Amino acid sequence: MNELSKFAKDFISLSENAMFYYNCESNEFRLFWINYDRMVDIANMDFDEWEDEALAENKVADEDVSIFKIFCNSIKSCIAKGTYTFHSSLISPDDSIVSCKVSFVPKKFDDAQYVLGEWHIISEYNGDTIEHYTKGSYVDPLTGMFNQKSIVEYARKRLENTNFGQSALILLNLDDFSRINSIYGHKFGDRVLQSVAEVIRGVIGSNGVEGRMAGDEFMIILNDADDELIVRNYVRAIKTNITTLFPEILGDDKITCSMGISRSRMNSNIYEELYKIAERALYIAKQKGKNRYVIYKPEMHGQILSDNFEMEYNIGTDKVYSDIDLYKTATLLAKVVADGTRERLPSLLEQLTRALMFDRVTIFWGKNFEMLATSNPELYDADVYPQILDNGYYFDMFSDEMLLIRNINLIKGSMPDVYKFLQELGISSTMQHLLRDKNGAIFGLIIADECQENRTFPQIAVQTFSFICKIINSVLLNTEAS
Repeated sequence: MNELSKFAKDFISLSENAMFYYNCESNEFRLFWINYDRMVDIANMDFDEWEDEALAENKVADEDVSIFKIFCNSIKSCIAKGTYTFHSSLISPDDSIVSCKVSFVPKKFDDAQYVLGEWHIISEYNGDTIEHYTKGSYVDPLTGMFNQKSIVEYARKRLENTNFGQSALILLNLDDFSRINSIYGHKFGDRVLQSVAEVIRGVIGSNGVEGRMAGDEFMIILNDADDELIVRNYVRAIKTNITTLFPEILGDDKITCSMGISRSRMNSNIYEELYKIAERALYIAKQKGKNRYVIYKPEMHGQILSDNFEMEYNIGTDKVYSDIDLYKTATLLAKVVADGTRERLPSLLEQLTRALMFDRVTIFWGKNFEMLATSNPELYDADVYPQILDNGYYFDMFSDEMLLIRNINLIKGSMPDVYKFLQELGISSTMQHLLRDKNGAIFGLIIADECQENRTFPQIAVQTFSFICKIINSVLLNTEAS
């Protein structure tokens, strides 16, 4: 028995169970019993080959294939401990399907990274009860994918490790998933999420790792992404296969998705920056009409990351603005409001509207909520908002200075008067942010609207709009104080 096997035995200290180790660099996998200090191999081979063989020879119960695949991806991630239960014949002496519990932990040995684990039989399996669970907080219980914490941890390690080749970070979001839930019910919505997870796993296979971020948003880390054509083939296959789900229930009402993609080594070597770029690309895909993917390219989509705080304004162009552009625009907009040179407001609001891809941005100012400017006057009735703003209860709807209504149909029953008011304005979604003076009194309002049915604000747009409004309010307060 070699030194590593002794180390594994001493480390796990449960010699009555099968044990295994996985070499994170070489992909070597060894599964074995210890019998009177003698190793009895169950498997000693390349891990991917072992996984493929196990599935091809039906050594895992059909109902537990998803959990087994997650277990395999977890092993290969080499980043966290885990415990999984599934039914298989992989270690049973007579090849019968049994209930197995597998636990493992990453460990360094002689400066190499390994995963050490124990594998033991819990009970016989008769097909009546399938246990789907993991201990700890490693897997999303609905889809069997990595949960948000785990996929982010894996993504950071994979993308920032220069020993790996170029990888792609793919953010996938289902289009109008709230509508699917509202029409077909949340139980069906859960089935959709599970099926989407199966599509992603089936397409990506052993060429990457997938996780569920939250709700209907997924993250995929695709290995070997140097060739853009290969990346396109993967995301195209995912997008196409998702549209084929549940035809017997949905008919022509297909499920679609949008994806934003960034690539390590090319766009950045830092996870947070790559995520931000992919999020922006996803946002562009949504605004371009959904059911599509966008691979970020700075020459096409604008610089999202930059240290240049002296970037010029290109008012009137179709440029996609970075956060730094938006900061400068917000600062200038606040100064224009404060110093009274308001003839510049419409062009600044137009710039802001294009940058964020909204239908309209409007700003009110003063105790009487005078409409200073709007980016799309032909869609706006200047006399309508002040009427409802006179009612104090309207501001009770705001939380942390912000009111967000992603779909006005959601408030039709609970706030019928507000629903009617927004509907008459032709608004489908709205974000509104209060501006306050140095005494805390409401002294203004900035509103962003979507007027096209079934269009709403992605989370990045909500965060960016809130950021811009806070910058504007801060500049106004400083101007007032001086």
